[in-house]
Amino acid sequence: MTDVRMFGPKTADHPSVGQECLACHHKFKPGDYTTLISLGPGADPEEQIKAREGRVYNAVALEVHWACATGKRV
Repeated sequence: MTDVRMFGPKTADHPSVGQECLACHHKFKPGDYTTLISLGPGADPEEQIKAREGRVYNAVALEVHWACATGKRV
């Protein structure tokens, strides 16, 4: 995995608290550390063109726990 950025710790009022991590199916809670996993350009035709041309593009991403993505504990 290349250049993964860690976010956190989550505050109680963070919008994703209570949502499910798609890797482990546990809900995000205050204090969790997460990261974003880039999936690709999604359905946006302009972003798809940029991706095909090897240019920088805005990617669709999923939030998962840091440990789920990296195997590393904080």
